[in-house]
Amino acid sequence: MKQTIQNLKGEVEFREILSRQHVSGEKILPDYYQKEQHDRILLQRMNDTRNMIEQLNQRGVNLSPFLELGAERGQRSLVLANDFNMNGFAIDISYHQLKTMDHFSKLFHKEKLPIRICCDANYLPFRSNSFPFVFCYEFLHHFPALRPAISEIFRVLSYGYFFFDEEPFRRWLKVRLYKQNTKLYSERTQRKNKYWAFFESFISETPCDETEYGIIENNNISLAEWLDALSKFSHYELTLASAYNVSSKMNHKLNLQNIPNFLLGGQISGLCHKDSPISESTSQDLYYRLGCPDCKVLTPDGKFDRPPLIQRVDSFQCSQCGFTYPVRDNIIFLLPRDELLPLYPTI
Repeated sequence: MKQTIQNLKGEVEFREILSRQHVSGEKILPDYYQKEQHDRILLQRMNDTRNMIEQLNQRGVNLSPFLELGAERGQRSLVLANDFNMNGFAIDISYHQLKTMDHFSKLFHKEKLPIRICCDANYLPFRSNSFPFVFCYEFLHHFPALRPAISEIFRVLSYGYFFFDEEPFRRWLKVRLYKQNTKLYSERTQRKNKYWAFFESFISETPCDETEYGIIENNNISLAEWLDALSKFSHYELTLASAYNVSSKMNHKLNLQNIPNFLLGGQISGLCHKDSPISESTSQDLYYRLGCPDCKVLTPDGKFDRPPLIQRVDSFQCSQCGFTYPVRDNIIFLLPRDELLPLYPTI
């Protein structure tokens, strides 16, 4: 189960509006973060990313080349590229959000940019076993089902790690008696008494701009679905975090200490290891990892891979089907052909 073309169009339209609001300061969505607040949030996210990377470094995780999924403005990839001198890719369905990386790299004094790719994560445009490190934040809940998305992540990951954070899992102690009249990110919602807001979250639904644009906000992913989707990995460590610092660790099954989180719901993060006999490409050319999002080739072990792309002056061409994928503003468009024109008709 994947997003429909209407879901993807909603993503593109909504993120384009956000890119204008958060770069120019134009107030288009009054119930969403405004420019100054958004800049502060990005700075905090960059600091959090720096702490996360330092912890993974201490554990001996190979972080380069990296792949960030749902990178949007690229604030986290900018930290890896500039503070840790890592190389990699930042991908997103939104060309407009990826383009804002030019603005935010200057704002936060991060001159080195990752390679930016506008693509659909359902069809990752990379060859199999390409990256020792793949990561994302607030990304996986935009899919109607976890398993197809995580299967693609598993395919492009080599012997290495997939890290994710700030993803939701289902709250079982909940009844939806009414829909609140203030949106999730509005100033009125943020000014609510925190105890009342916590209580109200058990009995009501909070609307948000994303769903009004047709974006999937799958906040009811069960822990059973998380465990099923991650079962491909040889080992994983999960952290469940609920309100008021209620947290617990979970590996391959629920245990008694997970019960409070199971009832309260919250956010899940994880570090997942792929123990593969196949090493990632040793080529120093990052573009060697690119593959056609439309084509498949069978590997000797009976699995599918994506054929490599040939780099041209201002485009990339599939070595199998011959289709040419454009580059605009240093952003490579690697969307499947049946999505490229509907989502970006002027490209």
